[in-house]
Amino acid sequence: MADWSKYPFVRMLIPMMLGIWCASVIASFRLSSFTLVAIMLALLGLAVVASVTLKTIRLNWLFGAIMGCYLFFGGYALTRSHEAWLQKDYFRHYEVDAKYYVARVYDYPTERANNIRVPLQLEYQFGDSLSSRVVSGKVMAYFQKTDSAFALRYGDLIAIDAPIGQVAGPKNPEEFDYRAYLSRKGITGQVFLKDKDWIDLQVNKANPIYAFSYRFRDILLASLHRCGLRDDEYGVAAAILLGYDDNLADEVRKNYVAAGSMHILCVSGMHVGIIYLLASALLGFLNRKKWQITLKQALLLALIWFYALIAGLSPSILRASLMISFVIIGEMIRRKGFIINSIAASAFVLLCINPNNLFEIGFLLSYAAVIGIVVLQRPIYNLFYVKNKLLDKAWEITAVAIAAQIATIPFTLFYFNQFTTYFWLSNLFMTPISFVEVISGMVLLLVSWIPYINVLVGYLVWGAIYVMNTVVSWVEQLPFSIIKGLYISGFEYAMLLVAFLLLLLAVVSRRRRFLIAMLSVLMFFMVSLTVRLYSTDSQNRMVVYSLRKHTAVDFITGGQHILLADSTLMADESTVDYSLKGAWAKWHVSAHPQVVGLEEDFEGTCLRKRQNLVSFNGVLLALWDETCCDDSLSYRLPVDYLLVTGKQKPDIQSIVNGYDVGMLIIDGSVPNYLAERWVSQAVEKGIPYNIREGAVEVEF
Repeated sequence: MADWSKYPFVRMLIPMMLGIWCASVIASFRLSSFTLVAIMLALLGLAVVASVTLKTIRLNWLFGAIMGCYLFFGGYALTRSHEAWLQKDYFRHYEVDAKYYVARVYDYPTERANNIRVPLQLEYQFGDSLSSRVVSGKVMAYFQKTDSAFALRYGDLIAIDAPIGQVAGPKNPEEFDYRAYLSRKGITGQVFLKDKDWIDLQVNKANPIYAFSYRFRDILLASLHRCGLRDDEYGVAAAILLGYDDNLADEVRKNYVAAGSMHILCVSGMHVGIIYLLASALLGFLNRKKWQITLKQALLLALIWFYALIAGLSPSILRASLMISFVIIGEMIRRKGFIINSIAASAFVLLCINPNNLFEIGFLLSYAAVIGIVVLQRPIYNLFYVKNKLLDKAWEITAVAIAAQIATIPFTLFYFNQFTTYFWLSNLFMTPISFVEVISGMVLLLVSWIPYINVLVGYLVWGAIYVMNTVVSWVEQLPFSIIKGLYISGFEYAMLLVAFLLLLLAVVSRRRRFLIAMLSVLMFFMVSLTVRLYSTDSQNRMVVYSLRKHTAVDFITGGQHILLADSTLMADESTVDYSLKGAWAKWHVSAHPQVVGLEEDFEGTCLRKRQNLVSFNGVLLALWDETCCDDSLSYRLPVDYLLVTGKQKPDIQSIVNGYDVGMLIIDGSVPNYLAERWVSQAVEKGIPYNIREGAVEVEF
């Protein structure tokens, strides 16, 4: 039976997480500041009274319940305090008269295919008739690629002469919610800047700690180049050693994801653990006296945080460094720590700093994996006894991979709709190789300034990375290396999380009732999954997607679908992955549909297309093309929907003459200036319209 008094931070963390979740997810649950303060003061008073008056152990649960409620509302209050629009000087409150902004680059600029993405912290706003005003707020800026944009550095102040727009929400079913993603980082606007829209004020206002971190990292990145690392090997080395993945090729990233080894490319607990073990072994001579042991732990603590500093203080390295710091501090003060409590303590601190960490997939995956390894690895390893030492070591590594995979399954299914099949195989090879690569890489960073030796060590690092890349490429090419389209609903996601928590409780407490409860939850999960999959067999729907620069109309019958699309859509993998595959996974249809071109004729069981007319389950869709408008007809052709695409000039009068339209749909391939003209003419003629407000979905 588990003694829960050993895990105070676990008991504190759970109600706090629930409060953060309620504040972020349940829109109807909104408390005023006055009500929130009153509730927390009342709970605090009750806690004080309970601690003084309750003298029997049997009533201790009452004090715990009161403190749990206090932490719940504390998490709620923390989350609300991080909402940008609640700040008095939030820039949106005063933007009516504002025309110009002064902003600071508060994070490292990132080069993308068509622009340079730079997060900006707004400092001031002013206008032609408005004096300078201090404001707050963060926006994501996309700079045109110019020499001046490439020269931007963390902390630079710039002046902006461009309107700050809203971040668009998801427009298609199950599309990634980029607006919510940015909002949880405090970013509530976006701006597109050409070279003429901004000027560099030649002032740098940087946090000295982060400025040193970025400068030092740039120096180390340059040293990797000097030591002979190039192309894919350089990109992987920069990601593994310094947490810098901007130079990581998409193909390499894809291979690591498919092999279930993406965690190796993130500076995380494994890297910090290797540094800790290596440094602890090197400082082993300080284990003789108490003051020497204390000095050793202090040096280890300083080394861990120095590495976090040169790795750019990324969220993953901060999590790992904070987690192991609790273990080191416990040893320094001669307190025996419990690893689960240390993990919970680090999560508690990070959530106090930024409650939105709870919704960061990296945060969830890293903590789930660590908890899974700590709790489940040993029971899994004990399932089999292997006499051969080499095979036993292989089974031990495999048990670690299985434990981490079990813990992260709910998150990979819900967020990525996929499962890596050969994670156990890739990690069997990757774990020892990555251990060699991290150690040799650290040595390389230390000797990078020594001629000849740096090149020699560079060859060792290059060789380790080459072997790693070869292994993941081989695993990725194995049949069914990654299974995609595994959609689960929010309710099913919650059930998997509950099942995982019950599994942890069953292992820690060794109580059968938790195992029975876990199996019951999994049974309900399977029932929900079966009912949902059964319902997809009888589905019939037409979906007109809202895509930028593309046209796509989906006709779905059961588990089959036909996609009416322009010729370039399926070649645009980023758009398909970002906007379409989530919906296809939800509806349980193929990620490789039969594609019919906009110019083609087609005839199937439920779908017929002739020229610009498409009939599906009794619904008639017309693709607007003035060349197909038949003036010889003596009547107006009734159509349920008329779809306008591309750069066709607005001509509502011709549409009115030829068609009786139920709804005019203007898709994302229509440029903004033409879309506005289409809308104005549709309003004038009284025709209902939908303009890129979201996908049009018709269910039968």
